Parts: sequence; structure tokens; C-alpha cells
Amino acid sequence: MRKMVWRHTDAETPVRRGADGQFYVAAQDVTAMLRDLARAFDQHGLSDGAVRPAQDRAAPERLDEDTMRTVASILRAQADEMDVQLIALAGRGPFG
Repeated sequence: MRKMVWRHTDAETPVRRGADGQFYVAAQDVTAMLRDLARAFDQHGLSDGAVRPAQDRAAPERLDEDTMRTVASILRAQADEMDVQLIALAGRGPFG
């Protein structure tokens, strides 16, 4: 069984506070995290490691390969849509 590796760390995905007091994460970091999660769901769906014990349950829950691939597909679609919107905003100028 392959060990899943999470690529992002706090140092790689900085969170900043804006002048308005809100917290912000760079968009490319968000889309990269979505794609990393999608890759992890794809890999878990193909491995025997798809069983995870529920926090408050004694019996583990199993997500089947099709469910894992569907979740991965949704995450990739979200990342792609976000990229499309960001490209459109970037084309409008420095402040969208």
C-alpha cells in the first residue's frame, strides 16, 4: 500500500490578513490544494486504504472506488473553474 503524502505545509501556503481584517490565501495555493486532494482521492480509490474508521463509530466506513473518483472529479472541476475565473479576472487588469 502506498503512503499518501500531503504536499502543502503552512510555510508553502501562507495565510495573510488583509487591511480589512479578513484572512486570505493565494488562489493558486487553493487550486493546488484542491488538485492534491483530488489526486489523493484517486489514489485511495485504487488502493486497499479506502477504509477509514469514523470518529464516533466502532465500525469503519468504506468509500468505493467510484465514489472516490467522483469526489476527485468534483475537486478537479472546482479547481478548473476557479482557474478560469482567475484568468478572466487577470485579463481585466491589476484589480479585476
